[in-house]
Amino acid sequence: MLQMKDQLQNFLRCSIGNGNRALFWHDYWTDLGPLYLMFGPAGPRALRIPIDATVSQAVSNGNWNLPPARSENAVTLHIVLSTISVPVSSDVEDAYAWRNRSGGFAASFSSKTTWERIRIASPPVLWHSVVWFKEEVPCCSFISWTAFLRRLPTRDRLISWGLNVPPGCVLCSAADESISHLFFGCPYAVAIWSRFCGRYMAVPPASLSDVVVLCRQLQGPHARAVIVLKLINQAIIYSLWRERNARIFQGVSSTHQAFFRVVDRRLRDRLLSLSLPSVTAPSPSLLELFFCFLDPYS
Repeated sequence: MLQMKDQLQNFLRCSIGNGNRALFWHDYWTDLGPLYLMFGPAGPRALRIPIDATVSQAVSNGNWNLPPARSENAVTLHIVLSTISVPVSSDVEDAYAWRNRSGGFAASFSSKTTWERIRIASPPVLWHSVVWFKEEVPCCSFISWTAFLRRLPTRDRLISWGLNVPPGCVLCSAADESISHLFFGCPYAVAIWSRFCGRYMAVPPASLSDVVVLCRQLQGPHARAVIVLKLINQAIIYSLWRERNARIFQGVSSTHQAFFRVVDRRLRDRLLSLSLPSVTAPSPSLLELFFCFLDPYS
């Protein structure tokens, strides 16, 4: 509760009108901040003002109705209140203002601005644009994001939590399952990646960082090809994760060829749904660039 009040102190201010809405103890309506934080739990008893009272309830006969000051905090409050107009019933309603982008306060609330001020910003990771981009497929982006964070519950991770599960990769049974092995080191995964080793990708990537490096290398005149590469990366990771789960939980598996057809169909459907290039600046469509990724000898 105190943490929530601290947040309000930083982001919310109240301008007193008739005092019927503003809470005497909890709202930031004086320069002292929320008075409950200043006086503590004993404040309502010391000032004889209920904990849920509004500012107007601290007024009687046109004057602030407070007992004589018996502490330094009470003296300070008396001084501050002497500079504030006593609210009367004929005044306008109390108004609340939220901190804005410039650091001041405005009547409208912005969740984006508030979030930017609450969060602890960290340096952008190099792979953020490989996961989040305009042409992404949300379900594939989510699994890719979780993979980059190394939060997918692969068997090595489950074992590190103390679970009794077999460590072997269900796709190849040749090594222990991990993020790097499942998506790039497993022969099953390598065979799928190899199907896309055409003009823009000479060899299958060995890790997620290799995909990031390749995307950075394809900038400039090949910028549109980067979009296709990002989609290929996400489609393969997403489909491999589904294949892995299907084998574990459903006992069904796909051959390399059947798996490739699923990835190929998913990519073509997505690329066909994207807007075509401008007629005034003709360039290969994303689907045409996709064909450049396909291995001509597969």
